[in-house]
Amino acid sequence: MRALLILGACLAVGACSGGTAPERALTEIRLTAPTASAGAEDVEAAAAVVDRFIAAANSGDVPALREVFATDARFDRAGAVFTGRDEIIDRFLKPDVTDAGGRYNETGRLVEGDRLTVAFTFDTGGGTERFTYSVLVRGEQIVDVIGRYLPSVSEGGS
Repeated sequence: MRALLILGACLAVGACSGGTAPERALTEIRLTAPTASAGAEDVEAAAAVVDRFIAAANSGDVPALREVFATDARFDRAGAVFTGRDEIIDRFLKPDVTDAGGRYNETGRLVEGDRLTVAFTFDTGGGTERFTYSVLVRGEQIVDVIGRYLPSVSEGGS
């Protein structure tokens, strides 16, 4: 079994625990090994699912996006909660990501318990947003995502 090191970023505690406090900007990049509750195989499996999500979203492949989410998945986008795969895709990812021609650019990963938190910049050509997705994977599908925005550089972040 190989140990998988994940490129991670220091995030505010609320960023991945569902808290509503404003998150601070990513200020430090570090390598983080899997925790006791998330073995290397679990981390590798979650990373592969997240990689499939990013590839599908960036290529505009809506059928592949549907496959990556469980039918009863939940996606909390900074307090706007979408429940069920169809709602996640049809009310959020298709109109706001694939139809908008947006692109996820990963900036870091952090293993937190049984979740993989991924930091992104997202660019639609009209501006760039910074945020994290704290992803829970079960059975090779995403079952829960907690998304939180990060301050932009102009707001005092780094």
